[in-house]
Amino acid sequence: MLAFGGTSTPFFCIAQLTILLLGMLVLFSRLRSPLNTIRPAHTIPLLLVALVLLQIVPFPTSFAPLLQARREVLQGSSFTLSFAPYQTVSYFLLLVTLWTAFYLTLVVCKDGKARTRFLYVLLALGTFEALYGLVQYLTGWQQIFTYVKKYYLEDATGTYINRNHFAGLLEMLLPFAVGLGLQHLRTLRRVSRRSEERVRAALSARELVPLLLAVFVCVIIFTALVFSRSRMGIASTVASLLVVLTCATRGPRPERSPSLMAALLSLGVIGLAMWIGSDPVITRFETLAREYAQTDQNRVSIWRDTWKLIRQHPLLGTGLGTFSVAYPSVQTAFLNYGVEHAHCDYLEVTTDLGVPGAVLVFGPIFWVLAQAVRGCGKVEDGGGNFVRLGCIGSISAILMHCFTDFNLYIPGNALVFFVVVALAWSIISPQGPSPPHRSGSCSEEAGANSISEIVLRTLPLGRDANCPSISPSESSLRLIPHPQRCHSNVSV
Repeated sequence: MLAFGGTSTPFFCIAQLTILLLGMLVLFSRLRSPLNTIRPAHTIPLLLVALVLLQIVPFPTSFAPLLQARREVLQGSSFTLSFAPYQTVSYFLLLVTLWTAFYLTLVVCKDGKARTRFLYVLLALGTFEALYGLVQYLTGWQQIFTYVKKYYLEDATGTYINRNHFAGLLEMLLPFAVGLGLQHLRTLRRVSRRSEERVRAALSARELVPLLLAVFVCVIIFTALVFSRSRMGIASTVASLLVVLTCATRGPRPERSPSLMAALLSLGVIGLAMWIGSDPVITRFETLAREYAQTDQNRVSIWRDTWKLIRQHPLLGTGLGTFSVAYPSVQTAFLNYGVEHAHCDYLEVTTDLGVPGAVLVFGPIFWVLAQAVRGCGKVEDGGGNFVRLGCIGSISAILMHCFTDFNLYIPGNALVFFVVVALAWSIISPQGPSPPHRSGSCSEEAGANSISEIVLRTLPLGRDANCPSISPSESSLRLIPHPQRCHSNVSV
């Protein structure tokens, strides 16, 4: 996943196989367990899978008028709704991988401490990418491991080829670092209030070092994002942080912690940017008007053509992942180049899946975001506040960036985004007590939960002073069956 954002098939294949195998392991462990009531978290993936399968199933030519198939897809005695079935199958496997990662994340998030350690792993990933990008920018060493870059040689791109996708990853991870910093800052202020000598109490508090570390991570990630020189990436990040800080002020009592966190982050980023030199970033924004003054050589021209494609295939789309094949039929911009993406995820998803498919994709995401914002101000244990704030900022940033780029078609970024949505889902719909099982179900539950424990233990999670290692007796996964959930004929 690290190499090229997952766009290189051999590298991403390893992560894809690992996720699918873990998903199969969890699925097989639960086959004999009673099925839960179908909820939107299950219904929507099934509907999307059914829609994509409908696009690649061969239909007799006689069905062409009924399905409003165009001449481009009519070949021989049968046809498919997809313009390029092979590409649709490839993206279908990616879609299955993303949904598998979504449910594996829900398994991990059943335990609050495991969820927190999992987020530390994501923050470590963001810090690595940011430092890698800053090294590229400051030293001129423009390589992705052993690969020598050919494009974006003056920008920080980390292990990505495209600066916009590098910014897309960082803007999803930065809000979690900000939320973590807010959590430590609130704790530090509570500790200092209890003492008459507040300054001495704050300087000697145990939360000071984690706070400084969180601020350092925020500054490094934000600075790397700035020097990616991705205009929409910077704008989306600033907007998402304003959303996070606004949501952090919601509550029964107003707090100064969001303002202090914003001041610390601003001072750190501005200071580091001035030391490195901000002229290239400012110049990048100055070229915006000149770029869009050229009539047929910008994103707006592509969007205009894409809208024509949507009107031709409004219900079932052209096939998942087939934009590069379908677009030439309406292309009027960049005639000397091949256009592989619409540079707007909303338009490209609508082109691929039709209007109903786009509603299935983006509708639940906006609903999850709205529910997460609605729950702001509630007192939550186990780091739930900083997770909620991080999810709000992360989802907000990528949804804004989707207007001008195609981050959701980059496997690495799409994978991180699905994980973030799963984290948000775990916050807004916590698992309640399971219904009573039939006789003998305790042993089955223990087997299923042991698999869940395996998933938790296979993550490369480091130990932290505030996050002790999870034990079966502490886990909310109920690894040890409770006597009240067994019938009398089962010995416990």
